[in-house]
Amino acid sequence: MYEEPRRIWWARPRKLCAMERPGGGGRSHRAALRESAIDHLLARRVWLVISTMRSRHNLADYERAGLAWHHVPVDSCAEGAGALEELLVVLARETASSGAIAIHGDARTDFVAAVCAAHLHAARGIEPALALAAAGAAGLSVTQEAAGLLGVDYEAVQPRSRIAASTSSGRSVTT
Repeated sequence: MYEEPRRIWWARPRKLCAMERPGGGGRSHRAALRESAIDHLLARRVWLVISTMRSRHNLADYERAGLAWHHVPVDSCAEGAGALEELLVVLARETASSGAIAIHGDARTDFVAAVCAAHLHAARGIEPALALAAAGAAGLSVTQEAAGLLGVDYEAVQPRSRIAASTSSGRSVTT
């Protein structure tokens, strides 16, 4: 049996998700969690996993599970402009196929959140700030660098800013 990974955002339900590395990132990585996360992806009809990790960890596991993979190492979100452009082309092409795609980093999920937000803007016209806010609400990290990569005001992505902006007075809704 499998359980849904802790940090996963279905940017396009049944088509595209962003997540942390299956099994957890960095020192918190666990093989049993990796296997469970891969089983979850297979159950959700994911056929392609895109890894933006600097290392090639998990790629052999995807192959053993029958998943196709694409590796685009990204050092940091701040340095990811070239990789973002490459991945937008890949996503535009591959999301036309049936099945779903998962994209992950390591423990940090800001770059993959930005990639999916940029894809949603290009494919569906969704404002990047709204998409980044949704990624954050799903548990992905959204940093100033991720917002900057997409030309979004970081304050507009933060939950407190959105709540204050939605009230007529601009005051907190909890007072």
